[in-house]
Amino acid sequence: MSTTISVAARPRHPHRPSRARRHRTASPPTAAGPRAPRRSAAPRRVSEATYRRRRAIVGTALAVFVAVGAVAAHDVLAGSGGVPASAAASQPARSTVIARPGDSLWSIAREHHGAVSIVRYVDKLVSLNGGVTIQAGQPVVLP
Repeated sequence: MSTTISVAARPRHPHRPSRARRHRTASPPTAAGPRAPRRSAAPRRVSEATYRRRRAIVGTALAVFVAVGAVAAHDVLAGSGGVPASAAASQPARSTVIARPGDSLWSIAREHHGAVSIVRYVDKLVSLNGGVTIQAGQPVVLP
């Protein structure tokens, strides 16, 4: 009687190549000479100069980011004209005069036109007050 002993083969891992494939062959020497031996995977210490250079780059990038953010915030808050957005929407307060008996827009314009031509001032008075006629006691809006 003869007994046969079989050795069960180890199952291969699907993502790991077999030992035969993992065998490394020596690379041929280059023109510069033989290849340098491979370094270990241990972390290297970074020199002080490299550390300072990296910190300077990160600091500069952060400063640029803050500056761009400040300019963008200014543009949003002030609007494109450089005037604050809340002031751009508001209208300046207009002064008024109470019309007396016998007043016309021309007589009011003669008193208040200043350096503006009287014709332009009367035209503005007409457009602000809704027409050419005024009544005594009516508030007349001045430009």
